[in-house]
Amino acid sequence: MTHLLMIKNLDSLQSHYGVLIVLITFVSRIIFIGFSWSYGTIIVDFKKQNSTLSDTEMSWIGSIGQSFGGLLAPLILFSARRFGFQISFVVSLFICVLSLFISSIVQKLHWLLLTYSLPYGFGNAAIFILGTLLCGLYYPAGQHPKHIFVMCITSMGFPLGYHVMSASIFSTLKENSWQSTKRHIAVIELFAACILGPFFTTKFLPSTSLAYPYPSTALVPDTNRKIYYSKPVIYWMLGIFSSLCAVNNFLLHLHSHLEYLLISAARADLWFRLHGLFDALFRLLIPVFLRFYPIDIIYLFPASVFTGLIFLTLIFTLLYTSLNVLAILPIILFSFTPAVVTALQYTVSNRIFEEDRTEQGYIYHVIVTSLGTIVGPVVGGLFLDMTGSYKAIIPTSIFFLFVSFVSFIVTIVLLNSKKTNQLEESQTASIHQHDNVAYGSSN
Repeated sequence: MTHLLMIKNLDSLQSHYGVLIVLITFVSRIIFIGFSWSYGTIIVDFKKQNSTLSDTEMSWIGSIGQSFGGLLAPLILFSARRFGFQISFVVSLFICVLSLFISSIVQKLHWLLLTYSLPYGFGNAAIFILGTLLCGLYYPAGQHPKHIFVMCITSMGFPLGYHVMSASIFSTLKENSWQSTKRHIAVIELFAACILGPFFTTKFLPSTSLAYPYPSTALVPDTNRKIYYSKPVIYWMLGIFSSLCAVNNFLLHLHSHLEYLLISAARADLWFRLHGLFDALFRLLIPVFLRFYPIDIIYLFPASVFTGLIFLTLIFTLLYTSLNVLAILPIILFSFTPAVVTALQYTVSNRIFEEDRTEQGYIYHVIVTSLGTIVGPVVGGLFLDMTGSYKAIIPTSIFFLFVSFVSFIVTIVLLNSKKTNQLEESQTASIHQHDNVAYGSSN
């Protein structure tokens, strides 16, 4: 009887432990990833002490800190396979903490790159990737009915963090230097690491899920290269890359852009945080929308990019008029674009790639997203240095979004054409089989 009770309790724990994993992933993104996306506020203060630094150089610091580790996604997955999710996750948390403590005592740009951008970028990406993959194991794509809801909830973490952490940084900077602010955030992250790390485990995976480690398709060579380098995959990844270039170029320069237009720092910070808040809200509404309008999620990507084109055009038009206060509306509505493009990457991998290649597809998305996050702000900063005007920032993002929209549409056309051809071939084969059966019966 006691044995049966223990088994029942274990089954109950397995069925509910995924909720705790989702909560850990959510909180870690608010604190750790939210800080990296709010780093622009610290960059502004850092530049006041280093006025000779160009916007291109400052863009490198912020964008690498946000996404450098994503380029090392296969290494992060290898670490999860070799040492386990929990150890890899805990080490990543403490890398971020140490990075903030050490980078708070440097004064030179190249030391800031070495002590903050590279290590924090790696730890930041590892926290993000490991959280998504473990949630994908507890709530598998295409199998669990709450998969999309879980992915959208966890993805809310970093836009909310962008909102929460930017407010915290802004208020701390009023009374302290950027160095003291970093140390203050490091203490918060250290406390969070000690609480979250011990519970981030695969020990309570439901029996219906595949336990980790298992052979990762990202690290296993495959002779059938058409799966990975087909035209739909190439065009789709170009769309992801371009959209992330546009979003991050706009966001990383937004605070400085608004101050350049003589909008007060307090109002700029408010607009900055409202954008993050609505980004999180749109992520929450995605599963609600899909519940009432069950469409293929792949169509949400070009739709979100198209709306982004419209909102960026409105922002550019309003900011340089006497009605620039109205620009807040398209700025917060623009958050729909990053909400879709980043929240559904793991899930759409199940659509773009083969069903057993979801992990492979997600790796592609992470790497390309990281490239876009790095390249976009740097290209914008380069144009800013060349023209000496922030007017170059938004048109650059508009160009990137246009490329993204065309790429997504081409991908969908190719996939639908492929699906139609497969259906026709299947029908033709069925007709031939029927004819052969009929011919054999007549004989």
